[in-house]
Amino acid sequence: MSVIAGNKSNSNALYSPTGVKASAANFIDPYTYAQQFQPDLLPELYMKNGKGRITKFTSAIGNTRSYASDQLKHAEMGRLHQVSDGVTVAGDVFTCAEPHNLRENEIVMISNGTIEKYAVVSEITSPTVFVGENQESGALGIDGTVTLFTFSNTWNKGEANFTTGKQWSPEIVTNHTQIIKEFYSVNQTDMASVTWVEAPQYEGGYGWFNLEMGRTLDLYDNKIELTHIFGRRSADDSAAAVAGKAKGMKGLVQQVEERGNLGNEYLTTEDHVYDYAYRLKQQGTCRVLTTWADHNQMVNFNKIGSSLNAGYAGGTNYGMFSNGEDMAVKMDFKSIYGAGVSFHVTPLGILDDPSLLGAANFKATSLACLMIPSGEKTVTEDGNSVARPYFSTAYRRKENIDRYRKIEIFGGEMGTPHKTDDMQALCTTEQSNQVIAANNYFVVRKASGYYS
Repeated sequence: MSVIAGNKSNSNALYSPTGVKASAANFIDPYTYAQQFQPDLLPELYMKNGKGRITKFTSAIGNTRSYASDQLKHAEMGRLHQVSDGVTVAGDVFTCAEPHNLRENEIVMISNGTIEKYAVVSEITSPTVFVGENQESGALGIDGTVTLFTFSNTWNKGEANFTTGKQWSPEIVTNHTQIIKEFYSVNQTDMASVTWVEAPQYEGGYGWFNLEMGRTLDLYDNKIELTHIFGRRSADDSAAAVAGKAKGMKGLVQQVEERGNLGNEYLTTEDHVYDYAYRLKQQGTCRVLTTWADHNQMVNFNKIGSSLNAGYAGGTNYGMFSNGEDMAVKMDFKSIYGAGVSFHVTPLGILDDPSLLGAANFKATSLACLMIPSGEKTVTEDGNSVARPYFSTAYRRKENIDRYRKIEIFGGEMGTPHKTDDMQALCTTEQSNQVIAANNYFVVRKASGYYS
């Protein structure tokens, strides 16, 4: 064993610190150590294809919290107003495809795409059928298929009030838990490759690392990160579930595909930006999106931004960053402003990595970009209203049980004794995540017809 002790040249005598035992608690990643304490050592850690760790996407866009059960739930309330599409009209009788939730004396605004009419509800025939009396002279004259919504009501003097109230049923959004594991072992005779370093944050002042184990943990962290983004919960009747395999959690992409906004092909023109801004305005109150893009989408945004920002007095809105433009630049975000919406754009390396989604076939089908809303929303959890970021990662934790990144070491001088002549590291994480207001997110694929 050896120690690097205040010695950037690594020429002094190397030794094992007295009374300090190597364990999971004082393991330190070599690259992290060099960055923090001895940057001159970084060239010695050079890896020809990069370190391999992916962008900390999840920590940059949300926060980390804990949960104690097998499910993570919150309630989301839908729109305040209800619009009915595909309503058929015959004279003054309206038949809706879904319950209309109307009451007598309510006024509805009606459009067939050419003209608009107004009618007062005079009779509720069924949950999907009502009679509407024209507010203008003559027949209603808008037969066919229409769209309508109620916007007011009208009463005679002395007439009694409504006898039924409106009710809104929240949608209960559920995500599930997923356990992710990894394993590393090394023969006891090879433990001489353990290197000790001064690390003041650990008890005893020293930490240790093993390069191969560090690489294993990097791979493990990547699996955690990729699952938060691309994880797919198996369907109940899938072959995997029938075979008894754990069904797992839903990643961000799956939840947006189920409850959010989808796009085909790259955004290449100003009109595309305006289309996305308009869609966002239709869906909610968010006006700031962080966009995580591949190389081609970044190039397209650069071209779009050169014309868009030139016409905006004062530049874009840096509202999501606590220190404004300087913080945005530090985090490698470039920003454009279009039609009242700020798009903060940064590369997402895994989309171009040839060992991940930059591989040949994935380059044709994978993501062009992810658009994530910025800010917080109020949701109901366990009957209480709480403010949550639009996206948060969650790890299983309750009292003395913590499954955030549990590393158990067995064998040798550093772990619990066992029968084999080796050191083993067992890694376990139990995680989930929470996507709030998925209707404010966008998943954009490169392929022109991926989402039909």
